[in-house]
Amino acid sequence: MLSVLLFVMGIILLWTGTEAVLHRVPLLAGWFRVSPLVVTVLLLAVITSLPEFCVSLFAAMRGQPASAVGNIVGSNFVTLTFVAGICALWRPIIVGPTLRERESSWMILSAALLLVLAMDGMISRVDGIILIVAYLPYFNGTLGEAKKQRENTPAVIVKKPLLHVAVFLAGLGMIVLGSDWIVENGTFLARKLGMNDLLIGVTFYALGTSLPELAIALGAVLRHQADVTLGEIYASNIFTGLAVAGTLCIVHPLPVEPAILNRDLPMLVVAGVLLQMFVTTGSRFVRLEAIIMIAIYILFLSAQFMGFNISLP
Repeated sequence: MLSVLLFVMGIILLWTGTEAVLHRVPLLAGWFRVSPLVVTVLLLAVITSLPEFCVSLFAAMRGQPASAVGNIVGSNFVTLTFVAGICALWRPIIVGPTLRERESSWMILSAALLLVLAMDGMISRVDGIILIVAYLPYFNGTLGEAKKQRENTPAVIVKKPLLHVAVFLAGLGMIVLGSDWIVENGTFLARKLGMNDLLIGVTFYALGTSLPELAIALGAVLRHQADVTLGEIYASNIFTGLAVAGTLCIVHPLPVEPAILNRDLPMLVVAGVLLQMFVTTGSRFVRLEAIIMIAIYILFLSAQFMGFNISLP
């Protein structure tokens, strides 16, 4: 019961910390004088990928490389299928040209490159450097767009900036602590059920660390902010697949299990291509397409549990 309580508290800390950070993002947008999409790519994607980074890092350092890789792949799959599907099911999303032409292509590239580098069964430090270098053109392109926008956007005066910075840093600390509790107690509970590290990573960790993306994307749908909704999903996948995975592999090279290489990563690429087809063949991501993406997520989960029997003590 203590492990259950700490696991739940870890998710609450992770969620609360992320919310504390994200509530300061509009203020930063005013200071930087840029569009919501630029803020989403440069800030939200990085911030909401902190749970994936922290959980995978703790898992790798504790001798659970399968959970670390599984969390990265599983989290990207959750946001790409389940989160995107739930948002469009709630309200069809109008897709702008920048999302169709830039973000969706980079999202597929990030998944495909990760698959190619993992084909030898190991994502090494050299592979990690390649992933980070591959992220730089996307980052620089968005940064160049931000510089152009600053020329025509007035700045916003914010009261008590030091207080906002303090809350921002406290939120980051809550994310790290919550991630540690999720790894430690989630592993204990899942192993009590007889689950292996890979299954733990692609299910419990992936869904738990995707809660911030779900909250942001769904909140943006309710506020009719289409660029933030899909922009957050795409940018988070790109940052996690390239920058997070690359950094983790430089710190700790990660072996890739055959199930990830032969099943999970190809499914991630296929899901990305399918979503790109949906958003590029029209200007809207509609409910029927959302149902298809959610069905793919259910298929993904079913594949994880296929042949798995829970063994209670």
